Amino acid sequence: MSFVHMADMHLGYRQYDLEQRFIDLGRTFKQIVEYAIANKVEFVLISGDLFDKRSINAPTYVQAVHVLSILKDAGIPCIAIEGNHDRRFIKDGMSWLESLEWEGLLKVLKSGDNRLTGSIDIGLTRIFGYGFAGSMTSAAVPQIIDEIKSVNAEKPLERTILMMHAGVQGKMKFGIMGEVTYEDLYPLKEVVDYLALGHYHIAYDIDSWVYNPGSPDTCSIAEVNQPKGFYHVKEGDAKLIPAEIRKFLTIRVIVDNHKTVDTLLSEIEAELAGAGNFEGPVVNIILSGTLAFDKSHLNVENIREMARERLNALYVDVRFDLLNDDFYISKLESDALDRSSIEREVFRKLARSDSILAGKSEMFSTSLIDVKDLAVKGADEHTMDAVLRKIYNEIKNDNAVVNVTPEMIRPEIQVKPAKKPGKKAQKTGQVALDWGNSP
Repeated sequence: MSFVHMADMHLGYRQYDLEQRFIDLGRTFKQIVEYAIANKVEFVLISGDLFDKRSINAPTYVQAVHVLSILKDAGIPCIAIEGNHDRRFIKDGMSWLESLEWEGLLKVLKSGDNRLTGSIDIGLTRIFGYGFAGSMTSAAVPQIIDEIKSVNAEKPLERTILMMHAGVQGKMKFGIMGEVTYEDLYPLKEVVDYLALGHYHIAYDIDSWVYNPGSPDTCSIAEVNQPKGFYHVKEGDAKLIPAEIRKFLTIRVIVDNHKTVDTLLSEIEAELAGAGNFEGPVVNIILSGTLAFDKSHLNVENIREMARERLNALYVDVRFDLLNDDFYISKLESDALDRSSIEREVFRKLARSDSILAGKSEMFSTSLIDVKDLAVKGADEHTMDAVLRKIYNEIKNDNAVVNVTPEMIRPEIQVKPAKKPGKKAQKTGQVALDWGNSP
């Protein structure tokens, strides 16, 4: 058995609005495909997020067709599942992954309503797939196990692979909505030999059966210097292969000891001079600490131009991580500059500025992130109303924890109209809710 397992290619992503980064991601995809062909693998797995957006443009589609055609011409099948970035719009009725399947370029293993909808056998290996389901993933595990047992009982094969687009709790510095715990996934080990994950952009493996390759290219500054690539699995041994990608440089300068702009610029120039020689790197300059003068005295564009000239950089970004900045976000380290972390911290700051919410900032920020995720998943208005009311009551009653459970977004739950409030309730403004019973 020999196969390549990749995930999170994010084709179509024009990072920093640069055409060259769009090309880079396509080249990385082609590089992996060429590796698979050179090593004569039996098949290739893509565990979600082949594309960066649900609605791709023509160049992105052509890029995908071109690379997958090379794989098809080599006689190597490609199997994929939908990630959160790949899912179709309901009105379209078909995703771009399914369009590629229609062209005969890959096979999409679909899932829905907590169920698997098929599998594919290649040699002595059977492959199942379960696309992105967010917080509902854990609830689906028992049903997945039953279905795999049923299929394998009819026609046993040597090994079973399950592809999933889900992140394991504890593998990222900051939690992301929709994570699953390893404890939730562990029962799958009874029926799965290789769990091929996608979703998190850094590589990790657990107990020699759970594998997440990460995004082969760099989609965010948070991923710089993190393990990532794709797995080549041969005779049961999984080896992480790093792709040859554009260099990302992070240059951090502590500003505390600089009383003037000139001395700070001199240190920045010295750091750039010692950064090394790379072909068109992406450079992130982070100015940290407490600035002795107003940051408006620094000409950021001049710093960018200095870096472009010194390093022949493709792109230069200058960020401030200042303790005496009104807009400072705590713990804004170079490995944590992702959107979800920033959103969570902004919600915390909003709560801290409110006299009622100040002592509940963590609970408030977590609750708002959960509500946002429900809205993205298309939860109905009754569910959203019920969740918001529950959060309100938790805050009002000074309870510390609000957990948005899988049952909250299941259609079986009915939010019954409140009974007409009595005089006491009218005075207090209380509203009665019946959460119903989940089967």
